[in-house]
Amino acid sequence: MFSIRNNMKLYLKIYFSSEGASTMDIIKKAEKVGLSPNVGDYDFEIDIASPEEYTEVTEKIHKMLKGTKCMYKVTTHK
Repeated sequence: MFSIRNNMKLYLKIYFSSEGASTMDIIKKAEKVGLSPNVGDYDFEIDIASPEEYTEVTEKIHKMLKGTKCMYKVTTHK
């Protein structure tokens, strides 16, 4: 397994498709699952504190984007 210490952030980068969901639809979905818009290299961020929370958040992201024709990348930083 892996170890996550307090004060970790999960960052989400989304790759949109002109054939898929609109940018505003994705932003609304992301905010509903607790992701905050981010300016810079990543589109959204969320605080995480444990491996269990990491798993929960990544599952929510996957379900949120299913069927939108968007691809995504998840990164964590301390």
